[in-house]
Amino acid sequence: MALALTLAWIGQTLVAAEVETPATAPAVTRSGPSPIAFPTATPLVETSQPTPTPSATLTPTGPTATPTQTATPTPTPTPTLNLASCNASGCGSKAVALPTVMLTPDLFLRETPAVRRVCPECPHNEIFSDSELNTLLAADRATLARLRQIALSQETYQLAPGVVYLVFNNAHHIVIDLQESGYTLRNIIPNTSKRGTLITPSYCMSPESLVVTTADYHGLNGSNKTETGRDLFFHLGRAALYQRNGRFNIDVIRTRPAWDKTTIAWGGGPIFMWQGRYDYNPEREWFDQENLEHYRTTRWTKLSAAISKDRKYLFISASYGLTLKEHAQNIIDLGQKWGIQVDRAMRFDGSESAYIAIRLGDYMVPVLNLEEPLIVNCFAVERSR
Repeated sequence: MALALTLAWIGQTLVAAEVETPATAPAVTRSGPSPIAFPTATPLVETSQPTPTPSATLTPTGPTATPTQTATPTPTPTPTLNLASCNASGCGSKAVALPTVMLTPDLFLRETPAVRRVCPECPHNEIFSDSELNTLLAADRATLARLRQIALSQETYQLAPGVVYLVFNNAHHIVIDLQESGYTLRNIIPNTSKRGTLITPSYCMSPESLVVTTADYHGLNGSNKTETGRDLFFHLGRAALYQRNGRFNIDVIRTRPAWDKTTIAWGGGPIFMWQGRYDYNPEREWFDQENLEHYRTTRWTKLSAAISKDRKYLFISASYGLTLKEHAQNIIDLGQKWGIQVDRAMRFDGSESAYIAIRLGDYMVPVLNLEEPLIVNCFAVERSR
């Protein structure tokens, strides 16, 4: 009897052990992933690939679609202005109709056809003959009347998409959208071994010309590199408008390695605007005091280059009858009208050497009523071939 009771007790213990094993074994013996483990779902969170099922919310919608799962948010680029929609009052909805202004002596506006300067020692234009150049510059009465109308209208005149001409408060401006395509900016320098070879602006003209201006006010002391990379010379400590790594800037290039990375540059100076305000402090640009005082106070014609803070816009401006400070304020005021913060500016050429010609139909029409000057190089805007 005792033996039977003992065997019955052992059997119940074994049965109990077999019943408990399924409940306790997973915690002890299972080391692999469970059937619903999270790793199988993680890739759906970490990638931006849409699920196979079509969904209106997951399908990209073109340029407005926003990338997801980026480590650092990428700011949306601010679109550039449609410069053709601007006038002297503003751009877009702010460009309200404005009355025609009266012609003033300060405009120094050309009212007679231009005559090319006779310069036997100057290099000849490589594309046009003398007769073709004379024909290109011989604007008829209707074209000159059109120039006058544009200058007094307070409206922009589009030379090409992203390139406009405007007169604002008696100053002439070429405003260029540096992000627009369809044109090229050139620094045209005669291909001679003689440094400082003099040319006339008509040397720089081509069938694609939209704008031709003088550039470096004194080429022997500036920094010039053409868009083809040809380095005419580099002068340590001289201001320049230049492009480096695809970005335009106005600054003083002080080292040769920095200059070597530059793709195109127009030497100039002195710098007279910095961080959005008039700042005439160019003592480190190697100018003598007599010249600095002349540049500051003269009301004769001046030509300048200015660039916006976001480096999207370039202003080539000419004025007559303004001091340098007044000229700077004119550029700043125009930028504010258009929602553009102009950051820095420097002088190009001036006085009797100032020159701007723009494309009006079949003609290149000089804007200022001055004789064609002798210069060293040109800032030119051309249609892209």
